[in-house]
Amino acid sequence: MNLPSILLVLFGVLLLVVWAAWEFGRGLDQRAALANRGSRGYEDRRMATFLDRWDSRLRRTQLGRQVSRRLLAAGMRIRLSVFVFGLGGGALLIIVVLGQFLSPFLGVVLAAGAGAGVFTYLRHQEDRRREEFVGQLPELSRVLGNAASAGLSIRTAIEMAADELDDPARTELARTAEALRLGQGFDEAMVDLRERLPSRELAVLISTLVVSSRSGGSLITSLRTISTTLEERKETRREIKTILGQSVVAGWAIGGMGGILLLGMAIFNPGMFARMTSSLAGQIILVVVLGLFTAALLLVRRMTRIDV
Repeated sequence: MNLPSILLVLFGVLLLVVWAAWEFGRGLDQRAALANRGSRGYEDRRMATFLDRWDSRLRRTQLGRQVSRRLLAAGMRIRLSVFVFGLGGGALLIIVVLGQFLSPFLGVVLAAGAGAGVFTYLRHQEDRRREEFVGQLPELSRVLGNAASAGLSIRTAIEMAADELDDPARTELARTAEALRLGQGFDEAMVDLRERLPSRELAVLISTLVVSSRSGGSLITSLRTISTTLEERKETRREIKTILGQSVVAGWAIGGMGGILLLGMAIFNPGMFARMTSSLAGQIILVVVLGLFTAALLLVRRMTRIDV
């Protein structure tokens, strides 16, 4: 065998050794990845993207679970991580921009106010969705009563109601039916539904269903009575909401006046806020003024909120 043939064979052997070492290293990496996945929870193993991992991490905290529950209750289709990062980034942007044009102190105050405004809007969406769900409760009671009169179980009746009703009842009942199919107890599923959409009317309906599932009783008669009562309460709430509509608009007008006042002062007297917030007295005056506007909004909201 001549020298070129020997070199060719050696080169081939070297390639095989390198390929074998690369395959061996890849196998070790896969083994380490599998071990790492096995040491993590189910959510971390299932989620692969950056936002999925942050969603899982945030939900491990008490505050993250509360915000996630509120997003679900508000019906907002937004990731928890996107909401948190967007809120933090928006607050930072407000501080930087307003700090350049107005004053750093006012930028921090308005960033805090913007964060409070976001959660106020989230609360408004929760209330609106809960009101819509409460408005569907009479129809839900009728569907459950008809299913019970046909001899169906409560779980089957909930699945039928999820198919027949519109949102938000469709989404919430489908989530409850899915939890029941996955093995969650009936009482726990009803408690979760009540926590997502807390209301007096839903609590009465859920209590009736839970008592009936435990001890039996005349479920059909109870559901029909609840349906009639809820229909009457629905009309009463509608009348009260119509009467108090002017006061609600007045409350929003007060908040708008404060924002327009600050904007006008910044336009017609540039640099005024920078001079005002450069001293402790000016900062105290600004905080007191903003606090009075906030108190007025809360007072109007409390006066126009009537529990029926």
